Amino acid sequence: MNPKNKHPIELSLDKSSSGTWKMPGPQKRQFKPWQRLWIVSGAIYLLMLAGGYHLLMPDRESIERRMVFSVTEEVRRYDGMAYAGESPRKIFEIARSQGYPEWIAQVRSRYHIGPEGNAGFVKIEKEYREAISDLPVKRAFGAVICVFAWMVPMALLYGIGYAVDWIKRGAREIQGR
Repeated sequence: MNPKNKHPIELSLDKSSSGTWKMPGPQKRQFKPWQRLWIVSGAIYLLMLAGGYHLLMPDRESIERRMVFSVTEEVRRYDGMAYAGESPRKIFEIARSQGYPEWIAQVRSRYHIGPEGNAGFVKIEKEYREAISDLPVKRAFGAVICVFAWMVPMALLYGIGYAVDWIKRGAREIQGR
């Protein structure tokens, strides 16, 4: 006996191939072909952006390499044959193992660079410290740019796909299919 304030429960059943009745399961989300293409192209584009970010965004080691290169170029201003024939990788590893301030002091004493070289070395140190301190901001800004560089084109691509699908549905309704 049903109370007056309750409505009867409506239930839909599906007949299986074996002849038994069962409740229909939750429907799976069926993607349209253009949506599948959008997902795949979005994943590929995201990988391309991540690879570009990784290649183009400086890291601490690249900043240190640039600083060591600047020091060697400054030393060459005073001794044109300094570091002739030496591997840049070897120079960098020596500088890294000794510590950069100690390495710079040792290089200046070896090539007899006195107070006249202070301006160049101070400029190199200032640029190095600025680059290191700006690194977290540059990386965060680069990540935000990558997110927007992914979201905007993907939203436009989805909008185009949705519009084309909407036009196709309208054309089918007009044709009576």
